[in-house]
Amino acid sequence: MEAIKKKLRFSGTDFYIYKLSSGIKCYIIPKDGFKIKEAMAVVNFGSADSSFKLNSQEISLPAGMAHFIEHKLFDKRDRSFFNDLSANGAYVNAFTDFNKTAYYFSCQSGFYDNLDMLMEMISKPYFDNDGVENEKNIIKSEISMYNDNPQRAVFSNLLKIMYPKSPLSHEVAGSHESVDKIKASDLYKCYEAFYTPNNISIICCGDIEPELAALTVQKAEFGDINSVLKTPYSRMPERDYISKNMGLSEPIFNIGFKYDGIFPPEKIYALKMIFELICGKGSKLYERLLNKQIITEPLVFDIINTSCGSFGVISGKGPKPAYVANSIIKTAQLLSMDSIPEYAFKRVKKAFLGGVYGCFNSIDSICMTQAELSNFGFDLTHMENALENLSLNSVNGMAKTAFVRDRAFLSIIK
Repeated sequence: MEAIKKKLRFSGTDFYIYKLSSGIKCYIIPKDGFKIKEAMAVVNFGSADSSFKLNSQEISLPAGMAHFIEHKLFDKRDRSFFNDLSANGAYVNAFTDFNKTAYYFSCQSGFYDNLDMLMEMISKPYFDNDGVENEKNIIKSEISMYNDNPQRAVFSNLLKIMYPKSPLSHEVAGSHESVDKIKASDLYKCYEAFYTPNNISIICCGDIEPELAALTVQKAEFGDINSVLKTPYSRMPERDYISKNMGLSEPIFNIGFKYDGIFPPEKIYALKMIFELICGKGSKLYERLLNKQIITEPLVFDIINTSCGSFGVISGKGPKPAYVANSIIKTAQLLSMDSIPEYAFKRVKKAFLGGVYGCFNSIDSICMTQAELSNFGFDLTHMENALENLSLNSVNGMAKTAFVRDRAFLSIIK
């Protein structure tokens, strides 16, 4: 069994990528001396993938399908893999987002037995009608909880105006109405389409033997590889502002910036750097907004890649969200005209490098970061190279188009 061996320069760690004969790609990061070991199965299937072609057949399914499979895959006819993994000393969890479904565990001992159970769980589905009907009530309660969460609502509303009538405009778990439409046969149809070896990545990290981990993954038996084509989405937004009253003492807001295509690591770092220079904690704009109580806590920025496109989101809290949005756009325009000072670029880059060093000291952070990267064909070495090679010229070039008015959207919860 051959592997591509790379070196993670920031931590000095060896990094192995196995392309198994089954078609699964295995990312293994040994961390000698660490007590915790973690494994994660990442399926390239998320809430944005509700329309697709399977063997030339057009398929469109209710919202929330990927999340529903995430819930049900733990349960089989005569056993619960959640219970079995927990009984073997593992902490177990799973999540679904726009692009992927991930199942993972962490443990101090019994790693290979737990990895074997994880692979058996994702390779052998069991969806029965009674189990599906019982699960609907659980998921609908979860959706109701989301609907009452202002932080969730402000983000959900932002996507409704940025990507109208697309899968992104729906809650990841779907709605009460869409969940009621889901049948066991639908779950099998989606499983057949997306839970195939060429669509699955396995990430293992900790004090483990790389080849033994890869051999454990290799034993899992999946069905045939199918031809799946995700349906592209394109629709122009009809408005750039949305507000909802939930009785908050102080408004919270999301400022969205919509981009084209998928952002590779180098563009993500450049965009995050521009945000830090414009309104991060060390910026003049942040200090001014905070001193005038226009914002009451630090602004947070995130970039999300999806099959529908990429977008950035600035989250904040304060009485004048529109003023904050306009200030960020105006400051970005001034920055692009004046060019970023080299000393400021070096300061922020140094801070980013420190953050990456910190990431490699956490088993969970390593796995979660690789999960985000592998879904779009990247790995941890791409992240390292992108940050190391990030230049002032590339950041200056992106500053001209990063935070501009015609890309901007505002969602407020009062």
